[in-house]
Amino acid sequence: MTDGSRDMLLCTSIPPRFGGDDEARQLSRAGLTMADAIASFEAAGFRVVSVNREGEAAGIRGFPTVEIREVPPGGLFPNKYGPNFGQILAQFGEEPGAVVNADIYMVKSDVAEVLRARPGTVLIARRLDVATAATGVVGTYNRGIDGIFFSGGALAELADDPDVGAFQMGAPYWDILLPTVASLHHPVEFIAAPFLLHEIHPARWNSTDYKMLRERAVKVMIAHARRYQTARPRAAAFLAGLEGFLGGPFEPATEKKIKDSAVFMNLWLAKIEQNPSKLVAVDFNDPTINRFISQLFGHTAEALSIAKWLDAREDDGTQSLFAKVHRFIKLMLRTRRAQKKVARVRKLFPN
Repeated sequence: MTDGSRDMLLCTSIPPRFGGDDEARQLSRAGLTMADAIASFEAAGFRVVSVNREGEAAGIRGFPTVEIREVPPGGLFPNKYGPNFGQILAQFGEEPGAVVNADIYMVKSDVAEVLRARPGTVLIARRLDVATAATGVVGTYNRGIDGIFFSGGALAELADDPDVGAFQMGAPYWDILLPTVASLHHPVEFIAAPFLLHEIHPARWNSTDYKMLRERAVKVMIAHARRYQTARPRAAAFLAGLEGFLGGPFEPATEKKIKDSAVFMNLWLAKIEQNPSKLVAVDFNDPTINRFISQLFGHTAEALSIAKWLDAREDDGTQSLFAKVHRFIKLMLRTRRAQKKVARVRKLFPN
């Protein structure tokens, strides 16, 4: 950890524990913990602030180095999920920093130094889901991001848009909307996996919220792009690409157009992801990543043969033959879906 006067701000939102199912769920998690996550942020040179709703600080225990800042209820779900991004981004002012989910382990890197040295930089990262109990890597989570890293003032346009700021940590679609909006104003680059690790666990949101937030994100994204289309070439390009993808204008909005627009937003990010950043040096000697390194190298599913999985049954009596075959098939299907997504991106953005 660097000298405290130089540590860069990282905002997260540690969920409080007030007993009951929520506390039992947190305490029952195996493998990487929130304590591991916070320690990894600090090891990377960040000063950690947890932004929480009023009254939650009393339920956050076991993180003596973390500053808790309470904010009033807000966002699209004032009494549900985490703080909204208007509140979170207000913590930074014009300073550089990062926003990362509280259960994410950050592999050691020089990302903080990069943000200090390069104005106008926005870096984003997807998480690599791991399952310590199964001693394996589940795969990269491709539906959104878990961390956004930015130089001073690089997210000013997001902070100035109250509709973007209404999205909340812990709820769906901030992780797609924010990086897509940011990409209209600055070159956005992905830090390739493995950089953020996440112990897999059940989602906390429901399908009703997901559907509502998907529609909201699409409409907010289009409105933001229209507001900046004359000043930002990427905003005009986004709108032109979307109209081409839909085969016509977005209005009148239908459920199909909303779904297709959400797909386009994902493809827009996937296009950016085709050329991962070379700015950040990730330390692959990090001891935590070494725990999963053999699984990482074994995750080129199409390169694995079913014979290898079947042969492994002789060495691993804890996993049934059915489980091995099932896991192999899931890996193969995930790889094929990724290949199809790459093909769609190349077709949609030939240049």
